[in-house]
Amino acid sequence: MMSKFTRTALYAAASTFVLGAAAQAQVFDQVGGGDRRTVDVITVTAQQREESAQDVPISIGAYDTDALQNAGVKDIKDLISIAPGLMVTSTQSETITTARIRGIGTVGDNFGLESSVGVYIDGVFRSRNGVGFGDLGEIERIEVLRGPQGTLFGKNTSAGVLNVVTAAPEFEFGGNLEASVGDYGFRRYSGALTGPIIDDILAVRVFAAKGERDGFQQLILDDGNGPAEVTNSETQDYYTFRAQALWTPSNSVEGRFIVDYSKRDELCCSAVQWDYAATPAVFVGSVGGQVLQPADPEARVAFANREYAQEVEDQGISAEFDIEMPIGTLTSVTSWRRWENSRTQDIDYSTADIAYRADGNYTDLNRFSQEVRLTGIWGDLDWLVGGFLSHEELELGDAIRFGDDWEGYLGRLLTAGSVPPLGTPAGVSATLQAMAGLAPVAALIGVPGAQGTLPIPAPGSAIPGGTGVAGDVYDQTAESWALFTHNTYRLTDNLSLTAGLRYTHETKNVFATFNTDSPAACGALETAFGPDPVAGVVAAATAAGLPAASISGLATAAGNICLPFARTALDQTGYDRERTDEQVSGTVRLTYDFSDDVMGYVGYSRGFKAGGFNLDRSFNGPLDPTLGYTDVDSGFAPEIIDAYEVGFKSQLFGNVLQLNANAFYQEVEDFQLNTFTGISFVVDSIASIESYGVEIDFAYATPIDGLDITGGYAYVNAEYGDEASIAANLRGNQISLSPENFLTAQVIYERPLFGEVWGLASLDARYVSEYNTGSDLDPEKVQDAFTILNARVGLSNPDGLWSVEAWGRNLTDEAYAQVAFDQFAQSGGFGAFMGAPRTWGLTLRTEW
Repeated sequence: MMSKFTRTALYAAASTFVLGAAAQAQVFDQVGGGDRRTVDVITVTAQQREESAQDVPISIGAYDTDALQNAGVKDIKDLISIAPGLMVTSTQSETITTARIRGIGTVGDNFGLESSVGVYIDGVFRSRNGVGFGDLGEIERIEVLRGPQGTLFGKNTSAGVLNVVTAAPEFEFGGNLEASVGDYGFRRYSGALTGPIIDDILAVRVFAAKGERDGFQQLILDDGNGPAEVTNSETQDYYTFRAQALWTPSNSVEGRFIVDYSKRDELCCSAVQWDYAATPAVFVGSVGGQVLQPADPEARVAFANREYAQEVEDQGISAEFDIEMPIGTLTSVTSWRRWENSRTQDIDYSTADIAYRADGNYTDLNRFSQEVRLTGIWGDLDWLVGGFLSHEELELGDAIRFGDDWEGYLGRLLTAGSVPPLGTPAGVSATLQAMAGLAPVAALIGVPGAQGTLPIPAPGSAIPGGTGVAGDVYDQTAESWALFTHNTYRLTDNLSLTAGLRYTHETKNVFATFNTDSPAACGALETAFGPDPVAGVVAAATAAGLPAASISGLATAAGNICLPFARTALDQTGYDRERTDEQVSGTVRLTYDFSDDVMGYVGYSRGFKAGGFNLDRSFNGPLDPTLGYTDVDSGFAPEIIDAYEVGFKSQLFGNVLQLNANAFYQEVEDFQLNTFTGISFVVDSIASIESYGVEIDFAYATPIDGLDITGGYAYVNAEYGDEASIAANLRGNQISLSPENFLTAQVIYERPLFGEVWGLASLDARYVSEYNTGSDLDPEKVQDAFTILNARVGLSNPDGLWSVEAWGRNLTDEAYAQVAFDQFAQSGGFGAFMGAPRTWGLTLRTEW
């Protein structure tokens, strides 16, 4: 049911538009029509042909250079300040970035999952949202296409597309230089040059940028070998380069070649305590660790006992050709990309040495793609046919290891902290006491060489620091190809029918090798109870007739001593899995032009995203030694979205006001949900999700010369289904990271002040209502409603020879969680990856 706030917001928006329209009509009549300023028309390529955004019969947000520059948009995360209904978040590193449209998106912490929202940069698909994150450089426009787009874009885009178009080479000499400085040591320098090499045949454009920033989060780093070091995390240190060539050898051939390279070397990302109960704080403190208790996320203080590191290299080459042929335009887009990431981190986010990612955590992603489209006009038919082929090779390394404090910390958890402190004879290893509790069960089945008892390791050697995953490697190959068509037929002068169809075929193969430096404690349990110690303990205790409560306690002890990255069951064999998915999807919609300025549309689309494999050491199914353990179930099903939409687009009062609105309804089948359990990532296929709502976008050229107002509102109700297969805590509830209400507005005022000096003032605001940030919808992970304000003021020469601008982001210094999560093995302790605090700076720019 629609909330009171939603009804009020909708009524207020409707009233504003009605009153504004009436006032505008009066003003327009008074000035005689033609002298009135109008809203700029943004040309988009949402349907793979250049056309006005107002003529595209889908819900789309289009943002040009001025809107993006005034909002300070440098990457896809910045875009949320002006794009209603869009969510972009980052977690363990900025390479783990997730975009969501209409509530639908894919948690990015697991590279086994592709993104429901596709990111395209200059026509080239970026295979994960995090791969598309970075300084975008000179942006011509960004299009936010809401809903499935599979009949128009080469790769699966089941929930929507972020289509980024950068500035192209020009046949006139030009360039720009820009320098920005700000608080937290922020510095960004960029420059670009463009011009002809051969008149009307070959032009080039070169862009480069260098960015640095000190961290805005305080990190207390205590390795136990001396006084704690206070440093900063969430730093920036990157450079990026892009070179382009535009080749037009004839009137019928145009080619665009792009080479780009980026490198990042940053300390990111630490997590603050979001909510922290007394009990986990006591356990962490018992081994010398430190956390904030009570939690104070606004203080932006994080803890670790090991250094963080994040290194990213991103590079690629692409070539796009448009060839005019007698039957239409042939477009070919060929690309090769490589993305590499390595990182280390303290994964328990405390100064206790509990667990960490060591060297050996890396991602190496290579991708080749080829897309071909043929478009043309035949009478009243605008037609498009195309094909897409991609080959992706993904190698992922993982190395999670236990810290020196894990043995003592785990023992206190398993014995409820009842043993004396570490260092005393009775408390040297509380884990040993827990193992002693398992010994009678082991005696029931007999342990060779142990006289019916578990071989108890010496104190301090049960789970020594540095043991765990010595180096798992996942090699995944994905082959994808598709054929698609998208056509519009004008039934009458006012009525058009659009129909599109797509066939997708995708095969994935993953070969995984596992290498475990198993701690002695887990090795003893594996010897006693088999390759699945938890199942073995339960079977033995059940056979002995022990009470259910005792069996549960024993299983918990065994499961914690033998966490997934302590077990050796897969070391000898690994596993080799393959899956193939295919699907026919498409779209059909009707468009009616009520007048030259108002059009309406109604449509249906089906989106598809192939299934895949959970590339995380998580034992989701039984182990069978007779099958070489290859039946470990790490796969998940394809995700399918059926979307229905009805809306209108209008250019009112001679295009003084652009007003667009739509209502949508979406059903998602087998939604791919990635959840961190506090120990590992688990992927579940959620049977169904229902998403519905309304979206409104407007742009208004006010009667005040130089004053423009744009904005939008989105109401999104995205809920899990009520099937019995869906976990009870999810069933029927709003999905994570999906606020019900989004409201954005941007006000830009630019006018001459004196002489050759112009003034600029820009303000943009974004409001989102309350939402849960956790995949498991734990009530502790709720983020309250908040508003972000950004502003910019400046002076400039009207010809662009110089400009100086002062800017601020998050002016009210809102402290909000991008994602809150269960801290590693700290039940009752929740951490959060925070959004950026208030920042400010100064930008100098010259163009010629």
